[in-house]
Amino acid sequence: MSLSAKVTAAVNKAFTAAGDLVQKGTLTSKTVSNYNFATRATVSTSTTKTVDVIIQTAQKVSGEGFITTAIMRSGEDLSVYDTLTVGNKIFSIIDYSDNNFIIEAQLSREVK
Repeated sequence: MSLSAKVTAAVNKAFTAAGDLVQKGTLTSKTVSNYNFATRATVSTSTTKTVDVIIQTAQKVSGEGFITTAIMRSGEDLSVYDTLTVGNKIFSIIDYSDNNFIIEAQLSREVK
């Protein structure tokens, strides 16, 4: 078994061991295709993908809102997604790093 396969297996084992800390999240990508001038609304389509996510921390950056850090298994290209919904909370994806084993994402809570 290669080292890469061992690390991937360890990440999967860690997500299993985390139990109820692991939540289902939905990544959403919204693509605007047109603007309706009569209704003053955009015409768009959304693409979604369900992922397992662990919310790690919430911290306040000076002068800004709270930034939340979350981890998920590698495999999704977060550059194509706009938001992550966990429960009834919607987060904007600010930044992320992917080391080919886990993705660590920085999120900002959307205001409704």
